[in-house]
Amino acid sequence: MNNFKISASKIILILSILSFATLISCNQKSTKKTIPLNEGWKFYYAATDQWYSASVPGNIHTDLFKHGLIDHPFYSNEDSLRWISQTEWHYQKKFTISQIFYNRNLEIVFDGLDTYCDVILNGDTIGNTSNMYRQWVFPIADSLKQENNEIELIFYPSSQINAKKADIQGYAIPDDRVFTRKAPYQYGWDWAPTLETCGIYKDVYINSWEKLRILNVNLEQKFISDTMAVMSANIELESENFYNGNVKIYSPNNEFDTLYQKLEIHEGKLIYPVEFNIRNPQLWWCNGMGESKTYEIIVEVSTKFRVESHSIKTGIRNIELVTENDASGQQFYFILNGIPVFARGANWVPAEYFSGSNSNERYLKLLELAKEANFNMLRVWGGGIYENNEFYEICDSLGIMVWQDFMFSCAMYPLDEEMTNNITEEVKYQVKRLYNHPSIVMWCGNNEISNAWFDWGWQKQFNLSEKDSLEIWKDYDNLFHRIIPKAIAEIDNNRTYIPSSPFFGWGHKESVTHGDNHYWGVWWGMLPFAKYRENTGRFMSEYGFQGMPAMTSLEKFIPEDSLYLYSENLKHHQKHPFGFEAINTYMKRTYPIPKDFEDYVYMSQLLQAEGMQAAFNSHIGARPYCMGSLFWQFNDCWPVTSWSAVDYYLQPKAVYYFAKKTFENIHASVHLNNDKAKVLITNHNNKTTNSKVVIELRKFSGEIIHADSINIILDLLRTTKPEFYHTPDSIISNHKDDAFLTIEITDLDSDNKIFYDSFILGDNKNLSLPEPDFVFNIQMKKNHWEITLKPKTYIKNIYLYVTNGNGRFSDNFFNLIPGKDKTVYYYPKGNESSKDLKFKSVNQIVNDTVN
Repeated sequence: MNNFKISASKIILILSILSFATLISCNQKSTKKTIPLNEGWKFYYAATDQWYSASVPGNIHTDLFKHGLIDHPFYSNEDSLRWISQTEWHYQKKFTISQIFYNRNLEIVFDGLDTYCDVILNGDTIGNTSNMYRQWVFPIADSLKQENNEIELIFYPSSQINAKKADIQGYAIPDDRVFTRKAPYQYGWDWAPTLETCGIYKDVYINSWEKLRILNVNLEQKFISDTMAVMSANIELESENFYNGNVKIYSPNNEFDTLYQKLEIHEGKLIYPVEFNIRNPQLWWCNGMGESKTYEIIVEVSTKFRVESHSIKTGIRNIELVTENDASGQQFYFILNGIPVFARGANWVPAEYFSGSNSNERYLKLLELAKEANFNMLRVWGGGIYENNEFYEICDSLGIMVWQDFMFSCAMYPLDEEMTNNITEEVKYQVKRLYNHPSIVMWCGNNEISNAWFDWGWQKQFNLSEKDSLEIWKDYDNLFHRIIPKAIAEIDNNRTYIPSSPFFGWGHKESVTHGDNHYWGVWWGMLPFAKYRENTGRFMSEYGFQGMPAMTSLEKFIPEDSLYLYSENLKHHQKHPFGFEAINTYMKRTYPIPKDFEDYVYMSQLLQAEGMQAAFNSHIGARPYCMGSLFWQFNDCWPVTSWSAVDYYLQPKAVYYFAKKTFENIHASVHLNNDKAKVLITNHNNKTTNSKVVIELRKFSGEIIHADSINIILDLLRTTKPEFYHTPDSIISNHKDDAFLTIEITDLDSDNKIFYDSFILGDNKNLSLPEPDFVFNIQMKKNHWEITLKPKTYIKNIYLYVTNGNGRFSDNFFNLIPGKDKTVYYYPKGNESSKDLKFKSVNQIVNDTVN
């Protein structure tokens, strides 16, 4: 018989837990109640002297369109809608509150009002708003009635308020939108129309509570190892009195030991840090590096009167942004859980022009496309909005890291006491709201403002005196080097903050040696794509080239009689001052200009993709000197010709498919310089790979001219430059225009093929491409088509599309290699016929154009 002993300390612990559980079971439930107020709103239209139903979340433009009071804002001449932004708009709602919702503390909450607004409840002005990026909370106990409540919102034109403030300022500011904390792109951008809107663009609700409530819980990581994560739940409580309470922190999935702890709760709003442990934590990894593990954590705070609970989802990870100086300049790269990461992705603009129209479904579709394209990072650009919670939750689940800008872009922001306080509250609110998302890896103060001040000639353009210039710069310095970082530090000490992106403008030599780089020599500077190689910096956070949307998308917003280049309708959906001219100029350099408009659209996408491919290869091939490549831009907020990889109708462009291939963990490219071909292979995996690399030079008919191979070790997290000693330079240079090169990489340990692609080595204009010759077959599966193509000749960048189709291909704009079958999948939407499957290729278009 074994002796069974239990220590006195364990007895005390067990009794404490039992008494804690007994106390909780006897407690009353939470008194906190939330009453949604999104339904039943109306807006007043003076022209008809009528009230019309309004959507919340929503805005005035979409409300007017819904009732047929204006044409669709995207298809109208925006000048004809300018009156909307110059008009005062009234919204109204009547409601009743049941007695069971009454508590001592009552407040109405607006998660997003755009922007200047008076809030009136039952005739009492209970507050006013001046920032679309803040949550607005107003006490209503003195104004609320049980029945027949009426709330009215009066929205004022921000442009008129901006003009008044600019007059008071006394000196010129590059853009008077800076006087209002409103999405900058609404005032017009080179990819967005000027449709300055207003409205209730996020949820409205009433909070009712008494005695005690949990305001927020931020989960701080104190220490992480393979065996233990020490966490601190920083619990923000609001209490009417002093209470002896208890806190319980647990996992509903039993993923860590439950913590029980006593808690003295003081009157007022205070933060209570409570530490707990997670044994053998599973870390959160970005896409391509491992599982994006998240934990659900529930915090319960109880007294003898109440139990209040708060649920959080978060991931456990170590993130570091390295910006130390080195022999080449200043580094800029991320270390995730001890591993240096090459950031692959793009810049994100708002998913919808009208923020109230954002949906979880649209977020999910876009972000799944990003994950499928092997993105591991998106930069939320500083001229848009802080995205809804759902955006960051999806990024958490998909392993997409987020570079988060604050919403300041391309302008100087004057400060006074009111604006300083307004921005401080905005930053605190957003950092607190977003803190628990493991996907957010850094904060950035602004987009291109420092670069603009020193490089864009504003002082001369606006005739600024030395005194005024010093005053403007003083406000900049104060805002981005003091006010914002101080507000962040009150909440978040775990993420790095940088004041501005980029560190230096692209005209400075330091732009390629120090920090991050926005390189616009290609496009704005009209320099050739080859310039990407010599202008590769330490982290490329912006660069880009435009491509037109697919024909199936253009047909949705351009009338049939306007589907030609430079039509007025087409130009309305091109916001860059020389956008089509730039596309045409670069196309002339690269390909014969197609005669047919559909062919031109195809060629514009291919031009964009090949330009970006030159950038991708330059950036990835320079690892570890360069450690990030985020192109401009991933998505569109309305139908437009822009730099996007995915158009407004969620149709991927050619550049999307090029990025998808290039951003794989093993990537190879070929660089031809002075008739010498150099192969670069980058291994983004956290392990070395014992590999065999085979190159073949083939004629366009498929005949092999030359082959070579080498066994090499692909170093982890680096770029390798194999030397093919049996391949003379002359054999490549002699066949630049009538042949192509293939690279095949095999993992010798697993015998798996880990890379295969083909490369054109000569100038596109000089290629002697044959007529496209291939056959195909289609097998209809349950939810997709399986399309197999069997080429007899080399076909460059074949494009598959379905007439009037809205589905998506698994791959597109790829090269077909004679003798190698290619299978792709098409996921149709609606009743689409395989008889409508069509093809385009460079071979066909070039031969048609030349002939």
